[in-house]
Amino acid sequence: MSDTATPYSVGQRWLSETETEQGLGLITQVSGRMLTILFPATDEVRHYAAAEAPLARYQLLADEQGQHADGWYFRVIEVTQQHGINTYIGVREDTQESVRVPEPQLSAQVAVNHPMTRLLAGKTDRLDMYRLRQQAQQHLQAWQQSQVAGLLGARVNLLPHQLYIANQLADRYQPRVMLADEVGLGKTIEAGYIMQRRLLSGRSQRIIVIVPDSLTHQWIIELQRRFALRFSLFDEERCEQAALDGGDVFASEQLVLIPQSLLRHPTWGPQLTAVNWDLLVFDEAHQLHPEQPQFALMRELCQVTAGVLLLTATPEQAGAEAHFARLQLLDPERFYDHQAFVAEQQRYHELAPLVGALADAAGDTNPLNATQTDALAEFLQRSLSTDVLSDPASRQALLDELLDMHGTGRVMFRNARAHVGGFPERHLVPHELDDEAAAIDWLQQLLKQHRPDKFILICKSTAGALDLAEQLRIRFGLHAAVFHEGLSVLERDRAAAFFASPEDGCQLLICSEIGSEGRNFQFAHHLILFDLPEHPDLLEQRIGRLDRIGQQHPVQVHVPYVMDGASEVWFRWYDAMNAFTAPNAVGDALYETFVESVRELTEQQPLDAMAVEQLALATEDKAEALRAEVAQGRDRLQELNAFRPQLAQALVERIETFTEDNQLEAFMQEFWARFGVDYDELNADSGWLRPTDQLRTPLADLPEEGITVTFSRNYALAHEDVILLSWDHPHVQQALELLTEDAFGSTCVAMLQNRALPAGTWFLELTFSSRAVAPRELAVQEFYPRQAIRVLLDSQGRDLSQKVPAPSLDKQLQFMDKKQARMIIKQLRPALQQAMVNAVAPAEALQQPLIEKTQQHIETVLSQQLARLQQLQTRNPMIRDDELDAVVKRKTELLAALQQPLLQLDTARVIVNIPT
Repeated sequence: MSDTATPYSVGQRWLSETETEQGLGLITQVSGRMLTILFPATDEVRHYAAAEAPLARYQLLADEQGQHADGWYFRVIEVTQQHGINTYIGVREDTQESVRVPEPQLSAQVAVNHPMTRLLAGKTDRLDMYRLRQQAQQHLQAWQQSQVAGLLGARVNLLPHQLYIANQLADRYQPRVMLADEVGLGKTIEAGYIMQRRLLSGRSQRIIVIVPDSLTHQWIIELQRRFALRFSLFDEERCEQAALDGGDVFASEQLVLIPQSLLRHPTWGPQLTAVNWDLLVFDEAHQLHPEQPQFALMRELCQVTAGVLLLTATPEQAGAEAHFARLQLLDPERFYDHQAFVAEQQRYHELAPLVGALADAAGDTNPLNATQTDALAEFLQRSLSTDVLSDPASRQALLDELLDMHGTGRVMFRNARAHVGGFPERHLVPHELDDEAAAIDWLQQLLKQHRPDKFILICKSTAGALDLAEQLRIRFGLHAAVFHEGLSVLERDRAAAFFASPEDGCQLLICSEIGSEGRNFQFAHHLILFDLPEHPDLLEQRIGRLDRIGQQHPVQVHVPYVMDGASEVWFRWYDAMNAFTAPNAVGDALYETFVESVRELTEQQPLDAMAVEQLALATEDKAEALRAEVAQGRDRLQELNAFRPQLAQALVERIETFTEDNQLEAFMQEFWARFGVDYDELNADSGWLRPTDQLRTPLADLPEEGITVTFSRNYALAHEDVILLSWDHPHVQQALELLTEDAFGSTCVAMLQNRALPAGTWFLELTFSSRAVAPRELAVQEFYPRQAIRVLLDSQGRDLSQKVPAPSLDKQLQFMDKKQARMIIKQLRPALQQAMVNAVAPAEALQQPLIEKTQQHIETVLSQQLARLQQLQTRNPMIRDDELDAVVKRKTELLAALQQPLLQLDTARVIVNIPT
């Protein structure tokens, strides 16, 4: 593309400087001072005055690539001209045959956003936009190769045990595991972490989540609120609508969530296997029993899905055989015989005391007695010296070996609250009432005594919650936030914000049973159980709103009950099993044993005090026996395998290091300013974000009415209506994509004012992007992120890339207005085009050492990973052959991809010296 002295001729190809999106134009008529040009790509015609036509001549140079109108590409070897029309002599790239291509035969489709096309057509961006693009490239490169990408932006506290499990599983080839943490440890969050990282890294692209019907909306909200993952709910109504559109019912969305009842549907259930899901997440897996009709469908779905996550807090609730059947869903070849599985598990249970002694040991003393040492040596089939058992490092190595050998530990991760730690104390505060009518007065006095402490009150029904709020308002002028299932997500957010605000918020939040699901309010520590549910698990769920890791105070559990009434029976029963003051892992079993007795007592009038006492004693004895069984069956090996504190803490530190500075906030502030988005600071931690009339392009998760955003995890946790922005968030990812994949900031003309250089001296600074093209599931960016290769040429074609560092040059540059920039480009077009062609060779030379270094890194890392898995397989039969094969395949395909990296011109900046 260059200007020539040749007049306009019919058949020449030109670009519009003002409408580059029209593609390559063809002159169809030259009449006196007027000319007509057709843009075949859009079938548009333009008429221009020849002397003032905003056109740039399109001419290919030797060694450039061109495209024929029929779609094939050729490499230019020589250019000839006759009557002002160019003919390109070259070699066709697909057949290697020699070709002659007159310019009228060129394709009208040109890369209008390519930096060369834009620059030579006079399309330039401001200097600040160019700089922003350079920043985006640096940030994207750092994020792509980070080991914690995908784990950065969850709206949760950084809990080591959750991050450890996510890190262990998110990068595993086809993870097929059971997440079985105890209640309150965050299995949903672990699953969200895993899905988020796999989606962002490319390891997963199509995910299905199956949850109990009552939890569908909670899951949808949790995934969106905590991870910015937008799943589509497919219930019967949505399936019927999708069927009318034709095709596979579930294929229209990449992220699908369905209620468990859909598995039983005769039409929609079987269609689940028609889609190639690469990850299946099944919540409350203990509700799935082998004798159920839908179990066969689940088995088929698990067989055709690469990755499977089964979530349950009570894996053996329905019995050992049902638990084994669910493990078979994960790996039917490994779990083929129930008796063999029981025998193997018994061996590991016998090791539990030895493992516990090794894990808890401190100093340089041997924690095992002679009998224990012999038992461990027999299990390992080698002798163990006192020196080995007395040395902390040797003990840790021995413990790691035992963890590696633990078969089920590869497919089942179960953390216990006792092992993880960090939970607050619970304090029971009972309140005896004379009658139900006294409850409102008691509540008003309680709030008054503890002002300004925040209180959360939970009751069974929506009607009860609304009635209570109304009575407080009318009788005492107290305004409470109300939270129930009838509210929309936005209304719930507003209620939560009203309650959370320390300045002008309310003191009390009243929740219905269902309305409070999925919300955590650990900034409060007073909980009022205004009535009591009929199941211990529901009671535990209520207390779990506040009893969570991160709670800074003991949880005060206030329980009002009416003396000699039904509420006293429920209170005495729950108190007997310690349900108010400690996590209750045996609540379901106690419910099955005693619920009928409890109900009978609540119906008696007057209350039989002796019978209530007998119920309490029986419950206490049964609870103690059940807890003893649970403790005996505690798998210490499994707990240690599910959470290795040192490795987990290292993950937390990596995340904090990656996010501790203000680079993200500074980058996004600059991005918003450049792209037509207003940011109004509300306080030191948050701001109001809204699009303006100058918005350059639609942006993800930015509605017209605006949103409140923060970069502070702590602030987001305390204000659920505020969006937490991180490098993982879709809005930030779109900003990076726009500035690295689109044309924004790709061309620029800047002014240098250096008196040591002659006026008019110019330089061309080019940035080439280098990428390895490979299937997304290989996550090539973790080894070879998008690379930026800089080439700086002067007007003589000399390469100054190494002599003039980019930062020092950029500091000397100033803005140049568009009119002046366009005039300079017009004068320099032929020289700039030739310089761009010449810059390819030095860029390729700079690319080569990057490729070689990455190849060595891939060889080292994946060879070590393969050796590790091979070693593990000798100890643990749960290591599948396909896991080893996947590592070999990944290494082979990544190395092959690096043999042909994609080198493309990304940005071009013309620098002209105009000293003052």
